[in-house]
Amino acid sequence: MATRRRRKNNKKVEEEVTKVVEETKEEKQEKKEIVELPPKKKHTKEEIDAATKKAEKDTLKEILPYIIIIICVIIIRSFIATPVDVNGDSMNPTLKDGDIMLLYKLRLKTVGINRFDIVVIKTDDGKLIKRVIGLPGDTVRYEIDEKNQKGILYINDEVVEENFSDDAHLVQTCKFVSDLCLDGITVPEDEYFVMGDNRGNSKDSRMLGTIEKEDIQGITSIVLFPFNRFGNVNK
Repeated sequence: MATRRRRKNNKKVEEEVTKVVEETKEEKQEKKEIVELPPKKKHTKEEIDAATKKAEKDTLKEILPYIIIIICVIIIRSFIATPVDVNGDSMNPTLKDGDIMLLYKLRLKTVGINRFDIVVIKTDDGKLIKRVIGLPGDTVRYEIDEKNQKGILYINDEVVEENFSDDAHLVQTCKFVSDLCLDGITVPEDEYFVMGDNRGNSKDSRMLGTIEKEDIQGITSIVLFPFNRFGNVNK
């Protein structure tokens, strides 16, 4: 009986020893399968500088299109065209308060200012949008036909039709006391006589006098917004 028990115990010990041996073999095999990483290569200063320059060039290539766009926008707004807001009712019925228009700056140099152009004027109080009535050297005079309730524009003693407004507005031209409606006004060289289309509610050359050319920022005629008014108002 004792002998049988010893044999059983010896068998159990053998099994435990075998299990430990197998586990040890497996651990050794796993260690062999582990890939050793090569040591990190130390880069030279020349390699680091080259990599830095390449990164800078790549970054510049990415942002270059945006830089070009910004420069183009600045050039266009400074020298060619820019949006401008209509503030007030002085240009009714042609323009409405809140209209956004496209101001052409380059046209001042390429085409120049013509009679009845709508211009943007720089003043100490801000910008004014008015219509050019008198050009340099013109004698501008106005009469009111009380019988027919209409205004009559004379340029150098010749009648000039104003087709951009209606009689209800034009008849208000002499509402404000001005030489315009007496002997007329002679426009000096490099200056312009301007008025709003809403003659009864416009601060213009009747009060301010003629406008120097250098104070005219550009010419406008295109309404950009609101979209239901989009288009050329001088057609």
